[in-house]
Amino acid sequence: MKKMLLSKVAGSLLLTAGLLASTGASAQTTLSFDAMGNAVFGMTHATPGDNFEDEYLFSVDAASMGWASGTAVVGKTFIDSARLSNYAITEISFFRVEADSSHTMLSTTFSNGDAIEFYPNDALMSGNYGFMVTGNTAIPDMGGAYAGTLNLQVVAVPEPATYAMLGIGVGLLAFTARRKSNNKLG
Repeated sequence: MKKMLLSKVAGSLLLTAGLLASTGASAQTTLSFDAMGNAVFGMTHATPGDNFEDEYLFSVDAASMGWASGTAVVGKTFIDSARLSNYAITEISFFRVEADSSHTMLSTTFSNGDAIEFYPNDALMSGNYGFMVTGNTAIPDMGGAYAGTLNLQVVAVPEPATYAMLGIGVGLLAFTARRKSNNKLG
């Protein structure tokens, strides 16, 4: 009885491992930004020919908003006197991480020419965000790698009281200007 139970457990563990391996690999990394707003990211995939989805997470502080912009390069391997790309990035897309950990995809610009560039089309308000790099190793029987930089320029969002003070100041200037122009009436 114990032997049969152990064989079923072992069989289901092998089946689960096989299902996970067949769906392609994925990795999740939280980015740390330096004082200039730059974060470095990258991944090396040793399995030849597989598709990968790597997630990179970051946050925009409360009471601020930011603009993100990234660049990436793929690794090169020297084979038969030629430098060949060992990884192919097919898509990079930004998302917002919701309270229940689900993702809301954001409109993203992605260009994959000589230089890979990507950025969300709108400013990022305070909250948790990320981007997903989708790609695959490009050389048969070899792994691949890529690396990049994400820049996040963050600015403080003014409080409503700041807008109220600005409105009052502009109103006082307008009142003073009007009063000076009607000086002959009085």
